[in-house]
Amino acid sequence: MRKLAVVIIALILLLCLIPGASFADSKWSIKLQGGWAYISGGDVNPGTQGFFDWGQTAILPPEGGVIEGGFSPMHRGYEIGGDIIFQLTPSVCVGIGAGYLTLSTDFLNPDMWWDEEGQAFHRYTFREGTKLKAVPIRLSLFLTLPIGGKFDVTAEAGLSYYARARYQAEWSIGESNPIDSWNRQKFITTADKNGVPLGLQGGLGIEYRILRNLGFFMEARGRYARFRGLEGTTTSVVGDYGELVPEFTENGTLYYDLTPILPGSPRLIMVQSEPDGELHRAVVDFSGVSLGAGFRIRL
Repeated sequence: MRKLAVVIIALILLLCLIPGASFADSKWSIKLQGGWAYISGGDVNPGTQGFFDWGQTAILPPEGGVIEGGFSPMHRGYEIGGDIIFQLTPSVCVGIGAGYLTLSTDFLNPDMWWDEEGQAFHRYTFREGTKLKAVPIRLSLFLTLPIGGKFDVTAEAGLSYYARARYQAEWSIGESNPIDSWNRQKFITTADKNGVPLGLQGGLGIEYRILRNLGFFMEARGRYARFRGLEGTTTSVVGDYGELVPEFTENGTLYYDLTPILPGSPRLIMVQSEPDGELHRAVVDFSGVSLGAGFRIRL
């Protein structure tokens, strides 16, 4: 990311050194931006919440035991990208662009533990790390309205193709006690959206022209990109000291549904080969808003 930032800054400086007169009749521009993103997530949050709920009901501490921590919904990510824009009229442009949109969490640590007669130490640990990512490729219509001086109001709307849309998760259960040492088991899921995942986007912002050929802008952008039918694999990986639940590997569709291969059939977001009961293909939802800033360079 640091190398990319250096290249972008060097490109901006180089383009700004070109004499301003050469841009007088230009109809092309480059728009570069980045910023904070809110991502809905769809079934990702309740599906992960189910993992912690299952831990608290399937493995209950005895009387006097203490449960700490818990799951927090995941929504905050970031988006970076750029567009190549062609001017049709003084106010209307069309452009094609690409970006990188992602949400991720580090391992959260809700612990369950208790002391037996004040001496023995027994603890269960439930952790998770999740990541959503995609490369939106955009085709957009841009509108620019001068509002006086060096300021313009900008708007855009268009269609996006969400290349490499992916859901990844790693959940783990750990058990430590003075007799059996440390037992651990992981559930690793990777699922991709194939086909032609399409979404919509629109934005509104304000641009300030620093130079004849360079503008700084801030904008808010909304997205609608809601996908089902992701395909992939969920694998249960047993630690070195024995399993805590049955070991398995599932290939197929990502579901937010009951998982009969686990004791108690919790409702989780996992890949299942042959799901039982009412089927609910998991929704992985990139819809949301982005607040970003960047530069527009007129070539």
